[in-house]
Amino acid sequence: MSDGGVLLRDPAGLAAAGIDADGAQATVAPDGLIGFRATVPPATVRLTLATVAVRSATWADLDDEGGRSLAVVPSTWARGGGLVVDALLWAQLVAAQPEADSQGMHDQLTCHQVGAPDKESWNLEPWRPDVGLVQTMLARCNPS
Repeated sequence: MSDGGVLLRDPAGLAAAGIDADGAQATVAPDGLIGFRATVPPATVRLTLATVAVRSATWADLDDEGGRSLAVVPSTWARGGGLVVDALLWAQLVAAQPEADSQGMHDQLTCHQVGAPDKESWNLEPWRPDVGLVQTMLARCNPS
């Protein structure tokens, strides 16, 4: 990915794991060999292989707020951000909760990942309008 991470896929093509490469740029050779090169030598490169991005995702009815809400609890690794994190987080969320598969929900998830990584759970609501990522972020992840 353009931020140096690598998304690993299983034989069916589904996202299975992510490698976050702080301080390095990843390269993937045609034979599948993954290499990492320090972007500013000398540097310490920290590689993290993660297979879990979503700890839990639970639906609740919040009629007083507008409807259903999906409480997503990300793993510690998923709170770190980055393109590979976003890709694995979204893939695992949609696999666990197919009803979440909409652009508006993805934008809310990305907004929480960037703007509220330390929040205990990230609440995503399918009834919120799809206004695009920038407007979702300006609305503090809760567009109305």
